[in-house]
Amino acid sequence: MNRNNFKPHFLTTGVGSVPQTNSEEALDLIWKNVPLAPHWPQLPNSGAESSFIGQYLNVLIETGIIGDIKNPKFLIEETDWVERMTGFFSLYLEGIEGSDNALGRFGFSLQGGEGFEAFCLNLENHGTRDAKFLKGQLSGPLTLGMQITDKNRRSSYYDETLRDILVKTLTLHAEWQTKRLSKFELPVIMMVDDPGLYGVGASSYITLNREELITELNSIFEGIIRQKGIPGVHVCAGMDWTLLFDSKAQIVNFDAYAYLQSMMVLAEPLNKFLLRGGILSWGIVPTNQDAWEETAHGLIHRLENNIAALVERGVDENLLRQQSMLTPSCGTGTLQKDLSEHIYQLLSEVGSAMRGTV
Repeated sequence: MNRNNFKPHFLTTGVGSVPQTNSEEALDLIWKNVPLAPHWPQLPNSGAESSFIGQYLNVLIETGIIGDIKNPKFLIEETDWVERMTGFFSLYLEGIEGSDNALGRFGFSLQGGEGFEAFCLNLENHGTRDAKFLKGQLSGPLTLGMQITDKNRRSSYYDETLRDILVKTLTLHAEWQTKRLSKFELPVIMMVDDPGLYGVGASSYITLNREELITELNSIFEGIIRQKGIPGVHVCAGMDWTLLFDSKAQIVNFDAYAYLQSMMVLAEPLNKFLLRGGILSWGIVPTNQDAWEETAHGLIHRLENNIAALVERGVDENLLRQQSMLTPSCGTGTLQKDLSEHIYQLLSEVGSAMRGTV
């Protein structure tokens, strides 16, 4: 499939994290409810190596760039820091130049990749079944850079060298993950989850540079595109979505339940994004206690009203319906299992109904 001809027609998938600690139980939830675009389960309750921050740092731990997966910090005060950086950058260059062994070093640790490997094994044993796409995910550079510090507890994102290391790490991880999933011969959607992007333009993040952020994200998207994947971004808060529309992201996944207005004010740039083949992924099912009060019928009504409001503001309705996906508003990894199951069930019902309308 040419990724530029991707027309999902309200295809449903998850954001990534689930509350289960057992991979098989998590996969049952995913295959039951999002069988057309299943995703591997991120299992944050399994420990630090499976957390949103720690999961993608394996190569940095192994090369001595970062220490302590539970409280990761860049070890810039070490006397052999320059040698450690040299080792990392050499490994990165080998990966970029096509070394499978080097690229593999940017994958998961054994524990951190438990959900990913269980997903791959499940596909090997049972095939892709009704799936039309496979979906993966990784954390984004701004969020990681704000959370991981140096010895002075300063966010590493503000250090140009440390930020570059993070971006290069995520670029090759995204490429490795896309390559692994591509062997199952279905198109691969690879989402960069970067909630920290909500801060762009806020007074507390005044030093963030829009063009640098786009360049950094594009580096990761290019790794995905090199492996013929479909790159996207998930942000579970309001932000200036034009930053993503102006990047090489093909999918923009937003919290349509709580932050719809942030998209409504951008109808014209949204329409341009759709015209270039972009996909709007609606996080229409809330990932909090509000979900208990919702029904599939109510969410469908809400979604249809949202579509009508965007069309009224000038968005092409045919493009919008052809180029929309559906997800929960965020991951469900911090929720109780029964609430997570309810959210996935709602998503399944809304998706089935909406695809019937296309």
